[in-house]
Amino acid sequence: MLKKRFEVFRQATDVLFRRLDGLPPSDIVDDLRAKVRECMRKAGEWTASPPVNRERDDLMKRVLALHLELVKLERQLPQIAQAELMAS
Repeated sequence: MLKKRFEVFRQATDVLFRRLDGLPPSDIVDDLRAKVRECMRKAGEWTASPPVNRERDDLMKRVLALHLELVKLERQLPQIAQAELMAS
């Protein structure tokens, strides 16, 4: 069961990295990328010592929260691009 949950986690972080790679460079993108790496580091500890349910759930909630942050950022990009065009 842990293996399946880890696979779901890995897929979720892979999606985050792919979507972040498609965004223009910025401090916000770098910060989100660092947060994803931190989640991956934490999950890497699962191989040495399986997490208790609460630890696993908390980490999955963090990954979900990162997905939400990314969606918000992606929605703001057209507005940011429009503002930059108008400023130039």
